[in-house]
Order: sequence, then C-alpha cells, then structure tokens
Amino acid sequence: MADKPSKWITSLREEIRQECGEGWMVRGIGKGLVQKVQLTVRFEDGNRTSIVLGPKAKNNPDFVPWVGTSAGWILKISTDISLIMKSQGKGLAEAYKLVLQKNESGLNGPLDWEQLAKQFKSHKTRNGKKGSRVWNRNYRTPIARTLLILNNESSVCSGYSVLKILVERHGGEPGSASRRLRIQYAAEFLRFAFQNGANRSWLPPEDLNIFIGEKATMDQHSENGNKSEP
Repeated sequence: MADKPSKWITSLREEIRQECGEGWMVRGIGKGLVQKVQLTVRFEDGNRTSIVLGPKAKNNPDFVPWVGTSAGWILKISTDISLIMKSQGKGLAEAYKLVLQKNESGLNGPLDWEQLAKQFKSHKTRNGKKGSRVWNRNYRTPIARTLLILNNESSVCSGYSVLKILVERHGGEPGSASRRLRIQYAAEFLRFAFQNGANRSWLPPEDLNIFIGEKATMDQHSENGNKSEP
C-alpha cells in the first residue's frame, strides 16, 4: 500500500487544481531524500507534458526541492505559467520560460524589502478590519524589526542569518510564546519573499526550534538558583 501524501502535498495539489485546472499535477522526482519538483499538465485529449521547476542541479543555490517550504513558490509559479498558457496560447515549456524571463527582469537590482513588506501586509490584511487587527497585534513589530536587519545589516545574506540576529536583539526567554511567535512571523515574511522573487537563500530553516529554544524546567531553575558565585 502506497504511503499517504503529506498534508502539505495534498493541500498544494488541491490549490493547483483550483487555480490552474483539473489536469495540473505536481510531484517530487529523482533519487535520494532531496527531490526535484515536476509539474505535469494533462490536456483534454489525454496527452500530457512535464517540466522540472527551478534549477535542475541540486548544488545550485536556487535549487527548489520537493519540501513543504517550497509549496508557496510552486503554487505561484504554476499559476503564473497557467495564466500565460491560457492568455497567450503557449505550451508548458515556453510559458515557463516566459515566466522565468519576467521574474529575472525584476531581479537585476537589489531586493526591495520595503516593497515586499508592503505586499506581505496587503496579503495579510485582505480580510479587511479583522486582517488589520491581526496585523497590528501580531505582525507589525516583528516585520518592522526584520526590515531593519535586512536594510541595515550588510552581513546578512540568508534567512538563517536574519533570524539569528533577530533572536540576539529581541529574543526573549527561550521557548516563550512571545519568542516563538516573533520568529514564526518573521519566518513567514521570508517565505513570502521567496514566493515573490527572493532567492532561495532567504528561506528560513524548516525547523525553527534552533531559534525558539526550549523553556527551562523547574529543576534547571532550582539548579541555577542554588549555584554559588565562584
């Protein structure tokens, strides 16, 4: 019996069918734990065509693997390809080439993090007053702090380094709810940036616990409290 697909795969496939059509499907291909992303389109006459999304070489820094953090990017680029195929009558491979050219033309200069943050805010507040309240309560401060790091720290070159500095400056108690949410909101913004043109290096690690940490147990508190000064 075949293994049941992960929830993110089932959700992604359903979203692609809704956005692009019933004949659209994605899957991971290749040997090893790290797989490439294959997009397949099945036409009404039964014929089908497939392409690999992203660079084919796994050592390419922009390689997009078949993992949950790539889901948003896969959905967006599949939707963009679908729109070109439908509006311009292009084939799958040609439409994908046009999407890549369009994306690359907008990435010749440095990333406009401020603009990406505005797009992210619009994305999060599209539900009107409810979305605005959630943004002001949860996202506004963490995203503002993240932008300060992205715009002012010349040493940052990856999502990992952004979150590392965020923890160093505004971490809070390891394992605390405030620290966990602060990291999660910043990571969500970095994933959104990747979906909208940022290089894969800006993606945060899949496991955020390295930044969130763990709460100290009562035994640890007692031990620390009983230590005498050297």
